[in-house]
Amino acid sequence: MFLRRYAPEDADSLSRLIIRNLRLVNIHDYSREAIDALIPSYSPERIKYVTSKSFTIVCIDGDRVVGTASLDGNRVRNVFVEVEQHRNGIGSMMMAAIESQAIDNQLQRICIHAGITAEGFYHKLGYRTIKRYVHDLEGVPLPLIRMEKEFPDV
Repeated sequence: MFLRRYAPEDADSLSRLIIRNLRLVNIHDYSREAIDALIPSYSPERIKYVTSKSFTIVCIDGDRVVGTASLDGNRVRNVFVEVEQHRNGIGSMMMAAIESQAIDNQLQRICIHAGITAEGFYHKLGYRTIKRYVHDLEGVPLPLIRMEKEFPDV
């Protein structure tokens, strides 16, 4: 298993991986309406657009994409791991790479607007909860948690 930079040909795999996570994992914390409202944000076309503006990595196992994470300015985005690979260290490995990139970029702090499902994961990595809020996703409420991690030695 290894990490590499995202390539446009990864968009279809990432779309399937993310949408599957939304439907199988995030559905436990969000309404079906919220999941349905999120899905268009993860089409291959939208992924290609968003990744063109960010530092995005993918985790590869054999010939399959099994995870992704992005750093957009000082904001971590779109951290997803193939459902069957949860709790195998892939998320932590990707976040270490994202944090390393943030330090290389001289960022003293990064944030993530995490879903309810992932709050415990980020706490284990040293992120602290800043605030809980509800994002209006085209009229559909989506509870999120703003979390931050500081790098004081940068």
